[in-house]
Amino acid sequence: MKEVAQTAWINKIDINNFALFNDFLWDKALDKDTAFKKVNIIYGRNYSGKTTLSRIFRCVEKGEIHQHYPDANFSMSSNAGVLTQNNLSFASSDIKIRVYNTDFVKENLSWLHSYDGVIEPFALLGSINIELNKQIKEIEEALGGDGDKSGLRFELAEKTIAYEQAQSVVKAKDETLNKQLSEEAGRIKINTKLYDSPNYIITTIRKDIPRAIESCILSDEVINEKKNLLKDEAKESIHALSESKPKFLEFQAATNALLTKEIKPDQPITDLINDSLLQNWVLEGIDRHKGERDSCGFCGKPLTDDLWGKLDAHFSEESKTLRRDIATQITALETAKKHIHNYKKIPAKENFYANFHLGYYNLFESWQTLQAIYSENLGCLIEKLQAKEKDIFTVQAAIECNDVSENMFSLFGRFNQIIEANNSKTFTLTTDQKNARNDLRLSTVAEFLKTINYQNRFKEIERLKKEATDLENEQNELRQNVSVLIENKRALEAQAKDESKGAELVNRHLTRFFGHDGLTLVAEGDSPLIKFKIMRDDVVATNLSEGECSLIAFCYFIARIEDELKGEELIIYIDDPISSLDSNHVFFVFSLIESVIAQPKKYAQLFISTHNLDFLKYLKRITSPGGKKQIAHFLIRREQKQNHNRSILMKMPDHIEKYSTEFNYLFEQIYSVCKKVKGNRTMMLENTYSQSYNLPNNLRKFLECYLFFKYPNNEKPLTNLDKLFDGNIPSLINRIINENSHLEHLDRAWKPMDINEIEECAREVIKKIEEIDPEQFKALVESLS
Repeated sequence: MKEVAQTAWINKIDINNFALFNDFLWDKALDKDTAFKKVNIIYGRNYSGKTTLSRIFRCVEKGEIHQHYPDANFSMSSNAGVLTQNNLSFASSDIKIRVYNTDFVKENLSWLHSYDGVIEPFALLGSINIELNKQIKEIEEALGGDGDKSGLRFELAEKTIAYEQAQSVVKAKDETLNKQLSEEAGRIKINTKLYDSPNYIITTIRKDIPRAIESCILSDEVINEKKNLLKDEAKESIHALSESKPKFLEFQAATNALLTKEIKPDQPITDLINDSLLQNWVLEGIDRHKGERDSCGFCGKPLTDDLWGKLDAHFSEESKTLRRDIATQITALETAKKHIHNYKKIPAKENFYANFHLGYYNLFESWQTLQAIYSENLGCLIEKLQAKEKDIFTVQAAIECNDVSENMFSLFGRFNQIIEANNSKTFTLTTDQKNARNDLRLSTVAEFLKTINYQNRFKEIERLKKEATDLENEQNELRQNVSVLIENKRALEAQAKDESKGAELVNRHLTRFFGHDGLTLVAEGDSPLIKFKIMRDDVVATNLSEGECSLIAFCYFIARIEDELKGEELIIYIDDPISSLDSNHVFFVFSLIESVIAQPKKYAQLFISTHNLDFLKYLKRITSPGGKKQIAHFLIRREQKQNHNRSILMKMPDHIEKYSTEFNYLFEQIYSVCKKVKGNRTMMLENTYSQSYNLPNNLRKFLECYLFFKYPNNEKPLTNLDKLFDGNIPSLINRIINENSHLEHLDRAWKPMDINEIEECAREVIKKIEEIDPEQFKALVESLS
């Protein structure tokens, strides 16, 4: 042996002869550059040779050859030198190895296998602390007794009562408020005509509360408007008004031109000029007499040519023309005044949706006012023209009026805005009605919340809940303190005997990682004759299940090595710690390894072997000081070579390392039989006879798994096998997976396996899956690369 290195490390192993291993050379089976790493994960099916490999490591631990293999021949290279079967007594002092396997269990936990046996005790922390009794007494005083009104137990009891009372108050107030909210939700729910909320319940109204609080309660006017909106049905589109301006300015300009026009008679008659009434009377008389009579209809005097000449000289042709123009303008103004009410045909209010009625009414009222002013302005123009007509020779002042034409023009634009919005509403009516219902509901909820003083009551309940939570936290803190002190006291009391500390640690692991407080280890007897016994509910356990045995055995091993995990000296080999455990316990075993060994990183090297794919999946997460670069994966398997069955260690295939599913593994076993190979296929199949022998069972399991996921509607997946082969199952496949995978017909066990039949059967299955499910087939093949 070489001088001991600071940190012991196993690099490689050659096994010429040790149980299932024969002529195994590391560099040949793997390669020269491959070596064990910080963490080494080894997978192998049952009876593949995992325990055999662990026994070689245990030979180094024990410093002696295993009693069942006196002819052992192996060589283990390490940084402490080369270890062989010949120098084990020296190796055990140079390299510190601890192995968990079936030999460890049988040696240390015979009680698990024999009613007469007991478990070997172990010490952890040395002698009893002289301050132990003092510490226990201090804890007891801090806890207080059951009848004392002091100490943490009394405080906890008082705090528990206060918390329960606070919870009772909160519950009562909460239930009262919830009842009111539920009743209000019910009222809203049944009013489908207004709210249309058939599924409105207390959870719905609670969602509405934040928005209801933020929104204002609607006024009666707005509520009525929204209710009217709900009554609306889709209306026809309204034509827009032509936005034209009335001609008042033109009328005014023409009128002022006539009023201000000045004319004079050729030979004025003074009396007529000074008396407009007389002038009009004469003018009217001319119309009635000239060309009609020879004498005056009033006085009877003759109408001479001289008189007609004087009158014609006074009433010139220009005055006649002005009179005609005034008469024409008056007619035009009267016509405009008459038709002003029909100038624009304003649509009826009934053509608009209810929510536009108020705006429509205001505009229509303005329209009527402007109509009246416009008509009044036209009347004023008419009156001035009529006065001018009666006094044709007098110049009138130009008239100024408040022209509302621009206002009317603007009003038509505002009308068109309402018309446009009204027409658009036809397309948004459903959404608007939905929003109206929502607004009405929120307003109703807001009114209700105000009535019941919701916000103050809610704040009060929240305050009471916080007080109750504070009491609960204080209660939990006290309970935690009590539990800690009780646990500390129990731990101190357990230290009364060094050996009992070991039992205590095992019990702690059972409880912490597996939640199993029904089984406990108890130290019995006096030193040095102390032994451990397993108790179930204070009675010696005599009917442990295989799973319980596995849990206790592994916790016992972990407890024994914990004191040695203080540096980077220990090499740990854990062989298949999973046996008859459910999936939860598989995870907990991993958690125990991860928590106690992997995460603290106070070990030299770690080896873990398993046959369980679920456990292998968890091992992918294991903590390593160097990350994944310091984790190596290996596979142990049995192979047939030259009529000799032996175990070999190899690199773990990707489909196991990456995927860790039996489905991938079974596919690999079948696919490897029928894929192309180099050399003599018959010789290859004969050299792997064990694989061919297992193939019927593997083929059956693969088809069950494949058919279950493809047709998950049957408890017996193989009943769907005909679907895979289009209703025509090849007889060879049917015979191989039924007869050769079961010994229902005993004569099959006496006949040799037909390798060609096996190969043909595998080829048929692979070919069919590739044909009907190419994507699945491709993915499975890629998983093997």
